[in-house]
Amino acid sequence: MEQKVTRKDIAKLAGVSVSVVSRTLNNSGYVAEEKKKRILEIANDLHYVPHPVAMSLQQARTKQILFYCKDLHNAFNIDLYTGMLEGAKDYGYMVLINGNLEFDDIRNTMVDGIIFQNEALASRYAKEYGKNYYMPAVTASFGEPVDPPKAVPVIEWDVSESMDKAIAYLRKKGHRKIAYASPYPYSDNNGRSNSWKRNMRYVFRDTLENYYLDISSLTEQKYSSTYWLDERSRLSHEETFYDKGGLAADIFLGRKLDATAILCFNDEFAAGLIQRLEKRGYRIPEDLSVMSFDASFHGRSFSPIITSIAPDNKKFGSDLATLLIRYINGEKISYFTRQPVHIREGESVKAV
Repeated sequence: MEQKVTRKDIAKLAGVSVSVVSRTLNNSGYVAEEKKKRILEIANDLHYVPHPVAMSLQQARTKQILFYCKDLHNAFNIDLYTGMLEGAKDYGYMVLINGNLEFDDIRNTMVDGIIFQNEALASRYAKEYGKNYYMPAVTASFGEPVDPPKAVPVIEWDVSESMDKAIAYLRKKGHRKIAYASPYPYSDNNGRSNSWKRNMRYVFRDTLENYYLDISSLTEQKYSSTYWLDERSRLSHEETFYDKGGLAADIFLGRKLDATAILCFNDEFAAGLIQRLEKRGYRIPEDLSVMSFDASFHGRSFSPIITSIAPDNKKFGSDLATLLIRYINGEKISYFTRQPVHIREGESVKAV
């Protein structure tokens, strides 16, 4: 095996001290131009490669950031991660991802900063760890009733506003009775549900709750949209939205509802619901229109292609990575920005 070239080897050949070699390779401090040129030539000839851990200790940078994401089955989060890779690449950073990480382990992780999947996780981290263990962090936000700490910059997708736009889109297609399928209870205070209730209350009146396809009572984990705030053991729980979509389809069929369209919590949920309905003889969208949130790659690859509303997911991820790295670098940043959303039309909605 070849012996690893060290800075001491370069210093010996160049006839200078190791500290001079270090200043040259780190581009820090004064070194005479002739000496600098000689050192760089020797380093190049010897194929010198600096040790990444040693460099990170010297520079107080690892050139790595962490995406803390608990739902790796959700294609939306993979879209975000792909965007983060693109944004970080421009700054020479790598993006690590971990879906089963306790906050205590972050102290042993060599990263320069953290991107949180949502504001609830960011809020808990800041309250329990951020005061004693400083780590630059940013978070994605979805307009839920959780206030992230002021020290954590936020990029938001307002899902409440998106629900308003999704319902308006379906109404333009002629749909009046629009059900909503959710993994969370009817009583849960989240943006999607609150917006749906506000929009559909005058349509369904006293029967409103009947058109809310709540599968929470049918699952072993009866979580609300902010469950991870209170129970430590549930922090890394990963939700399987596809299976929950199938349960929502069973509820819809069991209640024999006359809705002409169903809005689903996300694409994974919609895919599970559509597949279950099709097994029961429904044709989508001929017999029933289905629309969802996230506009993920899963929704684009599913048949029928799911009509969905979301921001540009990859740009969302890229913006999160760029924001964090600029924060790490001490640049001036905005502590709150919002992602514009668009409807990605597919094949699962028809006009009536």
